[in-house]
Amino acid sequence: MIRSGAFDNSFVNEVMAEPGGEHLLDCWSCGTCAATCLVRRFDPAFNPRLILRKAGLGLREAVLASREIWQCSACDACYPRCPKEIHISEVMQAIKNIAIREGYEPPGPFASVDEGLCSGCAVCTRACPYEALARGPVMVNGDERTIAQVDKTLCMHCGVCVAACPSGAMSLEEFNDQEILTRMGAGGWLEQPGYLQGAADAPRILAFVCQWSIRSDAEWAALEAMESESLHLVNLPCSGRVDPAMILLALSQGADGVLVAGCNEGECHYKRGTYLGRGKVALLDTVLGQMSAHPGRVRFVELGALTRSALPALIDRMSQEIVTAATAAAVSAPEGA
Repeated sequence: MIRSGAFDNSFVNEVMAEPGGEHLLDCWSCGTCAATCLVRRFDPAFNPRLILRKAGLGLREAVLASREIWQCSACDACYPRCPKEIHISEVMQAIKNIAIREGYEPPGPFASVDEGLCSGCAVCTRACPYEALARGPVMVNGDERTIAQVDKTLCMHCGVCVAACPSGAMSLEEFNDQEILTRMGAGGWLEQPGYLQGAADAPRILAFVCQWSIRSDAEWAALEAMESESLHLVNLPCSGRVDPAMILLALSQGADGVLVAGCNEGECHYKRGTYLGRGKVALLDTVLGQMSAHPGRVRFVELGALTRSALPALIDRMSQEIVTAATAAAVSAPEGA
């Protein structure tokens, strides 16, 4: 039950006065956005329709104190499906602007900066899809230095900055480098020699999979059921989080191939994580080609809303092509080489 004293009409006007908030009362509360939103896979309580409805009723405290207003990543997957053509992310941002002014803080987690390691190179500030990083002066061990600083009200914990940082100064709870390395080597998977070393019957594939490109727990469980000596899965918050150094580590320790799976361009949960991940993999594949490594050992695939079920087939195809390339290389090699 909501008491009449909880309604604040001034809050409605305040939201609508913010850029993007003018469409607050256009919402029909049909729930299409909630049915589309990927956040609900990880937090079933997240419901954009409900937040907009509460804001439209003037429930200031309930809206500004909610966790949900900080969870929208502005991927805009819901926008093409909205019958009223409302950019839900813009309305959410209007509400967040008010929350920030009134001292509310997001629940986290956030990216963090090791002040002792940060060189202030600004690579992370350029990579961040949300402009959540900026360089600024900080006193470190008595000296003033210009280093990266995280704006917690903007950080969406995608991990792109962690993979971009050349000095290892950036970190992210649950998806820091050590945690990912531990997942890569779970069960001693990286300690086993691979097919190209003549020690396995089939190519051993390590797959880094963006957690947003697989839309349900059932689909992820089906993928995990495929895990074996020939396939190992590591989930990432975003394909843009993949680190080329980790790919090279996997290849040097027994993996015959590394597959990075991200969202389709235009469907990325973190705006341009797919663009960043795909670019890093393409560059690494070019470098490996120049080193005369077997072609096709590193690949990036995009999984759209209608094509994500194709991942098992893509993994099988990659495995077969590695076998074909290895066989062709063996046949063409000079006798006695």
